[in-house]
This record gives sequence, structure tokens and C-alpha cells, in this order.
Amino acid sequence: MEFSGKLASFVCVTSLLFVATAWGHDSSTAESRESVTAVPRSQVTQLAKQIDALVDSKLESNGESRNSRASDEIFLRRAYLDIIGRIPTLEEANKFLKSKDKNKRAKLIDQLLDSYGYVSRQYNFLADLLRIQTRLRNVSGQPYIDFIKDSLEENKPYDKLVRELLTAEGGNMTKENGAVGYYLRDYNMPEDNMSNTIRVFLGTRLECAQCHDHPFDKWTQRQYYEMVAFTGGMNFRLNIPNSDNAAEIQKLRRNREIDQQTRATLRRLLEPMTYGVSGTGTGLARLPEGFMGDDGDEYDIITAKTMFGGDELVSARAPSQSRSKRPTRSRGRNPQQINGARQINSRDAYANWLTDSSNPRFSQVFVNRLWKQAMGLGLVEPVDVFEDGTVASNPELLDFLAETMIELNYDMKQMLRIIYNTKTYQATAYNKDVVKAADYGFNGPLVRRMTAEQIWDSMLTMTVADVDQRQDATSGRLARYLGSGDIYETYEKLQQMSADELLEMAEGSGRNRSSMAMSERRKNAQANARLQQKRKDISNQIRKARKQGDAKKVRDLMAQMSSMADQYRKTVGGNGMYRASEIQSPAPAGHFLREFGQSDRETIQNANTDPSVTQALSLMNGYIETKIAKNPNTILMQNIYEAKPENRVDSVYLTMLTRKPTRVEEAGWVKDSKGQSAPQVISDLIWTLANSNEFIFIK
Repeated sequence: MEFSGKLASFVCVTSLLFVATAWGHDSSTAESRESVTAVPRSQVTQLAKQIDALVDSKLESNGESRNSRASDEIFLRRAYLDIIGRIPTLEEANKFLKSKDKNKRAKLIDQLLDSYGYVSRQYNFLADLLRIQTRLRNVSGQPYIDFIKDSLEENKPYDKLVRELLTAEGGNMTKENGAVGYYLRDYNMPEDNMSNTIRVFLGTRLECAQCHDHPFDKWTQRQYYEMVAFTGGMNFRLNIPNSDNAAEIQKLRRNREIDQQTRATLRRLLEPMTYGVSGTGTGLARLPEGFMGDDGDEYDIITAKTMFGGDELVSARAPSQSRSKRPTRSRGRNPQQINGARQINSRDAYANWLTDSSNPRFSQVFVNRLWKQAMGLGLVEPVDVFEDGTVASNPELLDFLAETMIELNYDMKQMLRIIYNTKTYQATAYNKDVVKAADYGFNGPLVRRMTAEQIWDSMLTMTVADVDQRQDATSGRLARYLGSGDIYETYEKLQQMSADELLEMAEGSGRNRSSMAMSERRKNAQANARLQQKRKDISNQIRKARKQGDAKKVRDLMAQMSSMADQYRKTVGGNGMYRASEIQSPAPAGHFLREFGQSDRETIQNANTDPSVTQALSLMNGYIETKIAKNPNTILMQNIYEAKPENRVDSVYLTMLTRKPTRVEEAGWVKDSKGQSAPQVISDLIWTLANSNEFIFIK
């Protein structure tokens, strides 16, 4: 994909000089940046203009033009959903819409990018891409989740994030070592991990070449295993850190000196400590049984080479003899383990090659994903099918974005900031079907359906206060039993325990487990009952105050109810009332999120936004009805009751659609309210809007 045309060449060259001056080439810049505003807005605006110029050039060649500028109401809702993954609250909507600041759009973008809502939104994006799960095989995936969220909060450069994933080493439960979860996600499957790595980060599908030469691309089966060789010799299970104690416990277990229940408890205690990654890479792999290529035989030992150019990045040497040719799969043993092979840091070479700025696909694939996230369609579709003959819908724009990303030192947040500040993004949405993605010029972002996470988080925004908060998900029963604050402290304590202490703990845990569980359930049930009774008492007081016409008392009581809503979601009865990024990943089967298409995280970007009958039933008869429309304790209902009667319809529309009703709409609801109770009318209005296309779609 090369630049063509005088305009594109001029835009590219001048912009790169501009960016180089603005950002420099020091990768530490992005790491130390506390806010996106550290980069002057004038520089971002200039780059946004250059993107618009490239889009205009493509539209002109198509005989088209950019759509008109979207209204503040449309932009506001779109920006909140795209940047932080939820609709704005009533307060947020009013603040923006009433502002007379001519730079309020740019300021809103900066504010949202600097919020935890951005981390929540981008975590969902990366979790789908990297197939992140709360449970990885038999070990907690929480360290991996924490690593991704920490990286997003730090605004870690994307290339550094990827390198850390590919070179991660050590125990899974070691604090700040969650990057090893990337390999544990494909436990003992180096071939699958390599296929996923190349597809996610280089947009190339190699899966077919695992069993035979690729039928639709140039890759051979041998080249596939030459790539696998970069992670050769890597293991997924470690020795228990305190090996002397482990040996003593093993001896007791063999001699049957401890009972079966204690042995089982010990296994549960110690096994998580053994999961991790070791081995820097031997640069060697074996061709598989039944190898079908013409350039080798089954079980031949081959050395690592890159798929582009066939470069040998490391000096790997096969051992002169090997005890067995046939690869074996065993407890944590890489089937590509070759007896006598030396560890030579081939994984470092692999990571550096993949993320190097001279590797064009690494930058192109990522900016294409970001462009699709903002605009609803990639410049290359599908986003993970980059081949030698692939041509983007706007090649000059893709190259410009990729080069800009490099000059930004892979600062994801600044890249998105530039895109969101373009006139292209802020134009009225394109509401027609795109028949051929390669021809689309981006008159504006596409109208698209909310993701499952966006719908859930938007519902939550209307239900409880302060949704944009990171939740502590590291504690567990074992951590509480040991008196430590989280799973990492638990791991450190287990490492330091002697064999006698471990045995004593295992025996005590076995005796107390059921009683602890019962005690915990009883405690939560009692707390929940007290809270429910208090909520009931306040509700009765609110009804009485309304009958008396005491508006001030109603507002005060509703404020009390609001604070209780946050308490409620922390009890057993409401522990799921958190953003999608802060609950089990993925959500359990049957959960609202899964019903609306959340990925099961088994394959790359497996989410969908397809409508279904069960979704319609869920909206019509489920969450909306029970949790929002007829629940006087939600944030939405509190705002409605605090508003003057003549402004309540406005309040509902502003909260749910980020706009006021038209005169026709308002008149219709006023007419319907005659002869009905006000709460019923409001409930019907909420239900109607929540089931409308205007609520479900981003336009």
C-alpha cells in the first residue's frame, strides 16, 4: 500500500514532520503523561484536519461529500458511547448542552479520555480481542485482567503492551506479572497461540497452514512451524516456589500420612502456585506428525524464521541427538520441547520483530481496528485479513494513520483523540447499507447497534450512581481466611509457609470450609434483609410525603434512597450492578450481557450485535420493567421525581436519548397522561424509549 497523488503525498510528509516535532521519538513520553491535554489541542486539531483532507479526497473521487455536522445532542451521545461505553447521565447531558464554549466538543473528548470510563470501554475492546476470561484453565485470570486495566490506566504504549505479553515470564499469581496470562490463555498449545498472535497483531490468518500449505495465501506449513519455533522450549507450569516444603509434603502424601480431604485441600492451595511461564525460547520446533509439505519430513527439527522475509533473528542450533522424535504433551510441558535445546531468548526476538515500526502490518492493523471502533467500519475489512493483495478503501489514509501512530509512540489514547476531533467523526452518521466496504469513502461514521456492554452499561447508568469505578476483584475466601487483602498477598503468604504451616492450614480449611460458607451466607442475608427493610420504610415515607405535597422531604428521602442503592449492589442481592468490565468475564450464560451478544471469549472478537427474539423479550418484560421503569429507587426515577411535573417528560428523553422531545412527542405523552396516574405514564414512556431503535442504535 503506497501513497499516490500529490495531495496525499503532501499531507503525509508535512504531517509526519509536524508530529515528529510535537511528540518526538522517546517512548517514555506516553508512559509519563498524566493527561491527554499534555499535548496541545492545536497540534491534535492540525492532524485531525489532515485526516479530513484525505477523507475529502476519497469522497471527491467518488463524486460525494461529507455529511453535515451532527447536532450537539447526537455528538454528545455518540461520544459517550464510543469513548466510555455508556450514555451520559442527565447532569452530564445538561452540562454539555447548556455550555456556550465554542471548544466544548474538544474539551469533552479530553475529559472522557482521561476518565476511568475510557479504561472500562477499552478493556472490553481488548478483552474481546485477546479472549480474556476470569478463569484461565484451573487458575485465576484476574492477574491478566489487572494487567490490561493497569496498562490502560497508565496509558502504556501499545507496542510496549504487546512486547510485555509476548515476553512475559514467571508465576501467574505474582503481583504485577499478569502478562503471563496471554500464554496461559492457550495453555500447552503453542501452535494455537502463534496463530492467534499473528491474527490479532498482524491481521493475518495462518490457521490453515498448521495442517497443510495455506490454500488461499502464500504461507506454507513449514513457514507456520518456523514461526512456532520462536516460542519453542517454553513451559506453562513452574516448580512450587518453596521446593523444600513441596518435597516434604509430597513425601507425606505418598506415605499416606495425611487424609484424603487434606490432600485435596493441599492440591487446591498449591496448584495455582505452579501456573506460569518459563523459558525464553529455544528458537526450535518439530514438524508435526503427517507433515504434508515438500520441504521437510515429520518430526524434523527446524529453526525459527520470520514469516515476512524468512529472517533468522536468532542463532538456534538443534542438539546433535534427541531421545525421542515424537513430541509429547504432558503436565505443563510444551509439545515443542526438544531435549538438549538451549534457551536463547528467541521470544524477545519474536516480540521485537513483531512490534518493530518497520513491520508495516503491526501499525496498520491496529489503527484499522481503532478506526473501525470509532467509525463503525474499517479501512480494510475484515480487519484481520491483511494479504499481499489487500487494498484499503483509502490507502493513503491507512498509511497516514499508521505512520502517525508510529510517531505518536503508539499512544492509543492520543490516536483516538485525533480521530474523535475530525470533522469526519463529528459528521451526521451514514444510515445506509455499505454494499462494498472497499468503496466506502466515510461520509460520516456508520449508524450501528450498541454492543452488549454498551447497552448494559447504559442501563446501569440509569439505575445506580457512580458507575465509572474500578472494582476490587482480587479478594476471595482463601484470602479472607488467611487474613490478607487480596489474592497476591495470599500467594506471597503461601510461598513463605513451612510444610507444617501448610498442613495445618489445609486441615483447618477442610474443617472450616462449610461453616465459613454458611457464616458468610448468613451474614450477607442478614445485611440484605436489614437494607431491604430500610428501603421499604423510606419508600413508605416517600409515599406519605407525596400525599402531603412536601416536595422538599421527598427530595431528601430520595437522596437517602440513592445512597442505599450503592450499598445494595454490594450485597448478595445486587452484586452484579457493576459495569461489564468489572464483573465476571465473560458474564455467565443467561446473563443480560450474553443475551445481547457478549463474546464467550473462546475465539477472537466473537461478540455480535445481531437482534433476537429473546433480546426483545428481555427489554420488554425483563430489565426495563423490573429494574428501571417501576423501581422508584433508580437514578432515573429520582431525577424524574425531583423535576417539576411539566419537565418530567423532558427529563426522561434527555436521560435516555440525550435530547428533548419534539412538540409532537411531548403533546402525545401529555395527552396519554390524562386519566392515568403520573407514575404509570412515566413507566410507559421509559419502556417505550428503551425499546426504540433510537435508544439501541448509535447514530
